Amino acid sequence: MIVASDEMVITFVGESVKVKGEMRTARVNLHLLKPDKYGASSYAIDAEVDCTRKLLREVASVGARPDGGVVHLPREAGDNDFKPVRKDSFAVVIQEHLCGIKREDYGKGGIYLYTLGDIAARSVFALLALGIENEASGQLASKRYSEPDEITKALDEQKVPAGKRAAVIHAMDAQIEPEAKPPPPIIPLASAVASGRVGKYMHSEMELASGLCLKADGTFQYFLTVGSLDERASGRWTTQGNRIALINDPVPVPPTITTGPAARERATKLKLKVTTPSRRGVPGVDLVVGFDTGNPTEAYTQGDGWTLPADEKCEPRWVMFSMPSYGLRSARFPISAHRKRIDVHPHTERHRLDQLRQGWCDGGG
Repeated sequence: MIVASDEMVITFVGESVKVKGEMRTARVNLHLLKPDKYGASSYAIDAEVDCTRKLLREVASVGARPDGGVVHLPREAGDNDFKPVRKDSFAVVIQEHLCGIKREDYGKGGIYLYTLGDIAARSVFALLALGIENEASGQLASKRYSEPDEITKALDEQKVPAGKRAAVIHAMDAQIEPEAKPPPPIIPLASAVASGRVGKYMHSEMELASGLCLKADGTFQYFLTVGSLDERASGRWTTQGNRIALINDPVPVPPTITTGPAARERATKLKLKVTTPSRRGVPGVDLVVGFDTGNPTEAYTQGDGWTLPADEKCEPRWVMFSMPSYGLRSARFPISAHRKRIDVHPHTERHRLDQLRQGWCDGGG
């Protein structure tokens, strides 16, 4: 990153710098806030500087449109000649910086880019519009962020005021990995509507994903999945001081586990299956089976249930189910000697992550 204004950001490829006596060459990139009259939003320029005479020339220049198209500027005689550099122009920064490099193997100084130049440029334009100083904008826009602590550290280093941090993070959105983005702030309903903050708020990290949809009509939809726990809720939201209160509607009913139909199966001594009220098999439900003699055995269900091992000699007498993530534990159900296939219904619906991510916030906005 060399220099930036409200309309132009200039970067150059450090590896392209060549030193030969008092001559310097480098690939310079110009990024524009808005496409120019040729439709170009950026230019890649091969520049050469004569440090003794303080002259600069463009060896080659190619523009790029926002749609990826290429722009070749019309050239006239003398366009590639060395020319004096105006002291009030951006070119003088390029000249002074390159002439300060005495050897190619020296550190080249400046701000090193760890993200794509066009992404950094868009962030710089957004940060300058927020009133962030030129140097701080360049430093913030030059990096990619994969951890929340990296964002906080960068904001602290550049002394970004607390009142601007949320807007600064939003301006750097393309540089921040999803798992590094902080959760949305809690804001009053009136402020949310007035500021356009009503909408979807998502957060994800290792083995966790959550979403909250705040609607302008005062209703909400919510989901959370972490490990084996999945939650989903909807209802109304309102304000309590400077916080948002979520009110479930309808009020959730505590889950229970009840027995369903049982039948005799000749192929196995005992088969257990846990299903939802809609008859979908529920995997991952812990179970304990007690016998007429010996110690109980512990296991868990698959989607198609659980079957007692064929080599088990003891007679099963009771079974108990639990889902610790939901704080759910059943009563001890007796097992009849004449009915060894039991369907059990937990009266709570589990929603997997792929289901929750699609259609969970219908009619939001």
